[in-house]
Amino acid sequence: MKLSKLILSFSLIASLALNVYLIKNQMTTNNKQQKIDLDFKASIGRISGSLDSVTDGNYTGYLTAIEHASKANALSKYSSYNHETSNITGTTSELINQFRNLYASQKNLADKERLMHSFQQLSADPNHRETMDNILMLLNKQ
Repeated sequence: MKLSKLILSFSLIASLALNVYLIKNQMTTNNKQQKIDLDFKASIGRISGSLDSVTDGNYTGYLTAIEHASKANALSKYSSYNHETSNITGTTSELINQFRNLYASQKNLADKERLMHSFQQLSADPNHRETMDNILMLLNKQ
């Protein structure tokens, strides 16, 4: 009887220790995921600020936008926003190409304020497909 109580006590302690370890591990994973998501959203939002500096004769804002879009693209694979339906990785890759083309052709943005506002909206909700489609439409009409 004493042996079975000892085994039961040991099993309970081991189970409790395993549960504590698993909870701590899950919390660490959640914190990492939140950091990735916050960095991803911040990179999207910073694109708006980069575009604000694009003026006639000064197109270096496109280079900064490329940097932020590249960071967002790298993080997109690991973010919680990368679902099959949203294809955020492909979309951020398209942003890089659009900004590269704008810089190479040295064109001004046709509707800069609306585009900047759309990027701010997208940083608040990266899975909002209509906002992303609106951004791509605005960039394509340059």
